Amino acid sequence: MKLTKCVVDSLTTWPAADVEIVNHSDSKANCIVSVEFVDGSGTRLGEGMAATSNLAVGQKAREKAQGLVKVPGKVTCKVSKVTRFPAS
Repeated sequence: MKLTKCVVDSLTTWPAADVEIVNHSDSKANCIVSVEFVDGSGTRLGEGMAATSNLAVGQKAREKAQGLVKVPGKVTCKVSKVTRFPAS
């Protein structure tokens, strides 16, 4: 998992992160990525999730983790948890 963008929308002041998800396993997979939005002092301001399903072996997906809380300024995005499980 890789964060490719971390921004605060100028109109809504909601944070968002673009996430690149790559399936490195040996079978189709579903993935859920949790992202934390933190301020300059490390205080957690909110979180968002990005998910993809039926990702083929070696395939990439680009998804967005959207926060739903207004933030006062710049944020840093951090992956807090990744859940991967086989696709059926």
